[in-house]
Amino acid sequence: MASERVLARLRSLRGGLTSSTPRVWWTSFALLAALTGLWVVADPLYAGPDEPAHVIKAVALDHGQLTGEKLSPRLRHELRDERKDFLMVRVPAIYGIASSNTCFAFKRDYTAECLHFTGSTRETDDATYVARHPPAYYAFVGLASWVGRPGSGVVYLMRFLSALLASALIATAITATRLSRAPRVVVVGLAFALTPMVLFVASVVNPSALEIAAAIAVWTCGLALVSRAEVRVDKWLVTGLGISGCAMALSRQLAPLWLGLIGLGLLGFANRAALGNLLRSNWARVWGLLIVASCLAQLAWNAKYPLDVAAEGRPPMHADPTDVVRIVTGRYFFRYHEMIGVFGWGDSPTPALTWIPWTAGIVFLLFAAVLWVTRRNLLVLLAVLAAAIVVPIVIESSTYNDGGGVNWQGRYTLPLAVGVPIFAAFALAATDRGRELVSSRFLVAIGAVIGVAQLLAFAQNLRRFTVGYDGAFQFWKSPRWAPPLSPLLLTILFGLVVSGFLVWLLAAVPGLEERAQPLPDQLARQQLTPA
Repeated sequence: MASERVLARLRSLRGGLTSSTPRVWWTSFALLAALTGLWVVADPLYAGPDEPAHVIKAVALDHGQLTGEKLSPRLRHELRDERKDFLMVRVPAIYGIASSNTCFAFKRDYTAECLHFTGSTRETDDATYVARHPPAYYAFVGLASWVGRPGSGVVYLMRFLSALLASALIATAITATRLSRAPRVVVVGLAFALTPMVLFVASVVNPSALEIAAAIAVWTCGLALVSRAEVRVDKWLVTGLGISGCAMALSRQLAPLWLGLIGLGLLGFANRAALGNLLRSNWARVWGLLIVASCLAQLAWNAKYPLDVAAEGRPPMHADPTDVVRIVTGRYFFRYHEMIGVFGWGDSPTPALTWIPWTAGIVFLLFAAVLWVTRRNLLVLLAVLAAAIVVPIVIESSTYNDGGGVNWQGRYTLPLAVGVPIFAAFALAATDRGRELVSSRFLVAIGAVIGVAQLLAFAQNLRRFTVGYDGAFQFWKSPRWAPPLSPLLLTILFGLVVSGFLVWLLAAVPGLEERAQPLPDQLARQQLTPA
């Protein structure tokens, strides 16, 4: 009897949380904020790629310095003119002292005990090599620099602001699945799109957090919208797509390119009736114009402050074009691993028990899509997959010699690559066989695989900074560096939160709505049936 009462209360709680779109969004946001918040606390400061430069840029921008000035002779001497893309800004000295002391970067056997975030809070001349990056993301996270004294607390607050921004966008994607054709199928693709790397990047100060999270929302809201638009244009989905599209466009230099490719994928998925309804919708036209305007604004910024990989200071290469393509193509497996999870400054890959099951799950989705989805959707899916492979190779090959042989990172591809499992899931959701595939047992198996993979990735990252990448397996017993909370407590909390999140994503969100939401073809038949 007691167990029955507990189950009844759980069903009542689930029904209450999923009873409306705002409740689904807020619950999703809270769970994601908890997940990314644990990553924020688990990572030592400046453990994210280029995080010191991004922090300095954010502080300077929110104090009136849009980009910066040419280096003074003193800074040029201190930096030895190793990079040509440094610009000088005025920031509290503590950020520069700390940024020059990231002794564990690129050294995975070094713990974070060597980092001492102390120094003067007076302003001084410092330099950052991301000064020409688009300002939108930095303007938001830089708000933390107005709260409290300069120092570690400000950096943690910047991280939390970045994590909340990413969580809000991903929560929008989760909520959009509730309005999709078959939520039980779609959430599987979204679960595989939320790789450990997505959570890690969302927890550090880096504009890739905004770009990737917004891309997940654009893919999910866009596909849900065009799959329903043949019957009715949903204003909530249009708004979600519009906000995430504008945010993505203003996030990083290549964002307009990724948005254009995503747009082509959405067009390939939509039918004529859906496109016609969207073109006739004033609400859709307004948001479409806003996205275009955001892309044009970003392109104008790129024209004024072009991205020059040669300015990073590495000596140019003189490799033959065929050798360049061969070398760059050969790197793609590691680039793929980076999309699943390579943490720190690109020096801490996830264990095999994370990326191998994750890969198997994505391959299974693709294999099911090859067997069951329509020819048109299969061609679009293969085009998205090909673009996620070929476009980065083309970009990296074209800049290989100028950039000294090292340019691309896997997280740069994620805005497009997250669309592969999401698109595959939406394509499967449009078929009877795809909807029949996702049983309760299937969802339990997927949840177990993803939950274990996420937990192992989180624990290995903690192990790397507390005892070294290959340090003691029980890293919580004698850590040489410890985060603000106990490493063991953080690991247990993450396991509990990620379990709750997966139950919410894979069971609670689609559980009620799939029974309540008729499919678009059913709606069409209902409208044609005389009263």
